[in-house]
Amino acid sequence: MKAVNPCSDDAAFQWIRNGREKSLAHNGPDWKGNFVSHLIPQRFEAYVKILHRIEAKYKNIDNPLTERENAILKIPACKKLRSFVESLREEGQGPRIRWGTLAQLLGVPFTPEICHEWFRASMEPGCWPRFLLGPAEGNLCAEELSEVLSLLVPFTGKQDCYFRFFQHTFLDEGKPFLFCGLLDELGAFLTEGKFQFTPEYWWPTDHRWCLCSDYDLMFTLVGGSRDLISAMLKNAILEALEVTPQTRIDDYAPMPR
Repeated sequence: MKAVNPCSDDAAFQWIRNGREKSLAHNGPDWKGNFVSHLIPQRFEAYVKILHRIEAKYKNIDNPLTERENAILKIPACKKLRSFVESLREEGQGPRIRWGTLAQLLGVPFTPEICHEWFRASMEPGCWPRFLLGPAEGNLCAEELSEVLSLLVPFTGKQDCYFRFFQHTFLDEGKPFLFCGLLDELGAFLTEGKFQFTPEYWWPTDHRWCLCSDYDLMFTLVGGSRDLISAMLKNAILEALEVTPQTRIDDYAPMPR
């Protein structure tokens, strides 16, 4: 028997469904934003926002268009971003760019509400896809997944965990979207099943923590004990910010000035 198996008990998700605040339509008159509490129940000691990876992209540096082509296509020079990406490779630092570093470069506040759109608003249109990759929506990369698992296992033990995929987007219609099994087997399960995304929600049987990689977000939210959240904040691989249930998480969150 596989360590992670399909689960037909959708009632297992009810504590999250009931514990979340009800979301309102973003174009409605009463909408004031989406918050951590719209995705994770307000029952934990602490919460963290794990920022999904951003990497430098060298294709348009190694194979640049001519000045005439740039003029015809109205492609901006993106001098600041291009210079920064070039310097990363010259210094041999690897392609990863931390959100905090990019925020400093672009003059963006590195606060809990930070979102991808703050970066885009601080550079010329078209610069991001030319020189940057990511962050992934609703998905942890392999290294992030490995680190998160290594941090969660000591706070979980050998109890079963649930893994819930977004029902209508990530799996073919008619296939199971809820699975149950051992946490330390999740990585192998995802690889063997050739899933393109990590689960949207994970939680243990005793509900001591809850993780959400919402399909619309470029970061992952976790609620749990103070010790668990502190371990995630201190991890050298993950880039994380502490948040609260009242922290806004939508792309329309205003950037502080």
